[in-house]
Amino acid sequence: MRFGGQQKLVSWKSSLDPAPGLFALHMDPSGAKQFVLTWNNSVHYWTTGTWDGKIFSGIPEIADKQLFNVSVEGNSSGLYFTYMLVPNFNALARYVVTTLGQGQQSSFESSGWSMFWSVPRDACDVYGTCDDRAWLSQDWASSGCVRQSPLNCSTDRFIDNGVTLPDDEASSYAASTKKDCQEACLRNCSCTAFAFNPPSGACQVWSGDLLNMRNSTSSKINSNVFIRVSASQLPMKSKTTSIVGVVLGIVGALTVALGICSVLIWRRHQQRSMDRPADSSDSFLRMFSYKELKIATRNFRSKLGSGGSGSVFKGSLQDGTLVAVKKMQGSRQDEKQFWAEISSLGNIQHVNLVRLRGFCAQGSKRLLIYDYMPNGSLNSLLFTSNSTSKKKVLDWKTRFEIALGTARGLLYLHEECRGCIIHSDVKPENILLDGDLSPKLADFGLAKLMGRDLSRVLTTTRGTRGYLAPEWISGLPITPKVDVYSFGMTLLEIISGRRNLDLTVQDSSLYYFPSFAATQIQQGKTINIVEEGIAEAADMEEVGRSCVVALLCIQEDDEVRPSMRQVVQMLEGKMEPRTPHVPSSPLTDNDGDQSNSNSYSD
Repeated sequence: MRFGGQQKLVSWKSSLDPAPGLFALHMDPSGAKQFVLTWNNSVHYWTTGTWDGKIFSGIPEIADKQLFNVSVEGNSSGLYFTYMLVPNFNALARYVVTTLGQGQQSSFESSGWSMFWSVPRDACDVYGTCDDRAWLSQDWASSGCVRQSPLNCSTDRFIDNGVTLPDDEASSYAASTKKDCQEACLRNCSCTAFAFNPPSGACQVWSGDLLNMRNSTSSKINSNVFIRVSASQLPMKSKTTSIVGVVLGIVGALTVALGICSVLIWRRHQQRSMDRPADSSDSFLRMFSYKELKIATRNFRSKLGSGGSGSVFKGSLQDGTLVAVKKMQGSRQDEKQFWAEISSLGNIQHVNLVRLRGFCAQGSKRLLIYDYMPNGSLNSLLFTSNSTSKKKVLDWKTRFEIALGTARGLLYLHEECRGCIIHSDVKPENILLDGDLSPKLADFGLAKLMGRDLSRVLTTTRGTRGYLAPEWISGLPITPKVDVYSFGMTLLEIISGRRNLDLTVQDSSLYYFPSFAATQIQQGKTINIVEEGIAEAADMEEVGRSCVVALLCIQEDDEVRPSMRQVVQMLEGKMEPRTPHVPSSPLTDNDGDQSNSNSYSD
């Protein structure tokens, strides 16, 4: 296609509406030999970089010629941009500007279109993507949120809800304190937000609608933005109101025209089967070359762990970002797990799910790239492989937050993403911990997208013995309750620091820990369940509630088990748990294999 003058590639308004959208790819109007992605014909948010005769400077991966060769001919009045697929990449290909503002190249395979290259790589770098209200109609980027209560210039307040805004859209002032900066914003009735940087004394203020917000945890900007809201939107007893409650209440009232990317963008996905290589044309994963990953891992030198499907290595990307690179073994089963992982994690994001950054599918090589978790997997902190090893003993508060975070991640998978995802392998080995010991559920190689009718029956047993729900063995229909069972087993291990089944202990009553735990609860001796050394400082009300929830989760009858939503509500103290039945010892073929595998592994 020839690009010149007014010629451009324009996105659809939504995936259901082919009317022109707000995103477009076209030549740089300045005359430079480069192409740009724009929002609303005004904001340039990504560029190829200039053409130097061999590559575009902003797309260095073209130099690898892994998939296609590029040539550009012409001048400032029009360019021919041609790419030829390499001989061993025998497939049709297309380039589109998606409704979410990304330029994507896909190849056509027997299963459909499969995306192999996408820019910008970080979906949050697309200018102005979406809000909740427009999501169901898939009409993002054309409408916005409406305040529940209008601003009143004289009584407005501010709230820090953990977001940042682009610097280039703010006006800057000098201020001695945060209060001075806040008053500067209050004096201007059109000011809707401010940020103050104490070291430099820089005060930034924004006016009008707030566009292109993003979570401060994913931003390189240190100063949080304080959003102006109506005083009526703030709770009267703010001191006793949880921070999370305040944040959720305020976000619903903000004029976030084009919203907080890491929460919203991923919610519309999770549409495709995981039985085949995913049609990932709508995902936001970066495709890495094998050469790039060899450099990042220093030729796979620093090994973090290994499992049945491969080994995991620590790496560092060019921008210094630490990653964990999982190198698959190459078997047919590993191939299925590779694409299952991409299908599930590639289309969703949650604070308690590990982030999949990208993948490599070059020749026979299959690698997955995740965020690096400095504290490894939960099992390495709960259990030790020998009596002489020293382990870091987690206090009760940390354990409870890990359990609650894991439960919230499972709730998101079961009910809050577009399809119903069953993880199928919940266990301490698959719960990773970041630098703050926040849990991230990982290893989605066995995950299954069930759909909302839950009518499918899985014929292959998935998971790890010792955490398998009875229906896996009996052949009953599989529902999200299998994850509830595995979570219950894991929760007991978090509380006690013991494996749910351990035939090496001297006291035979502790062989099957769930039975022992149930007996202790009935006798009012809950403290005997908690790992020695942390019970004295533990909140015994939380401990007791957690123990009962764990036993409810591992009930043999799946209809008696709570849903993950009920589990979260019970752990939070918002729902009273009922009395559980005492669990019986497991069948012989449902125990024994208590793998003590390392981080990121099976």
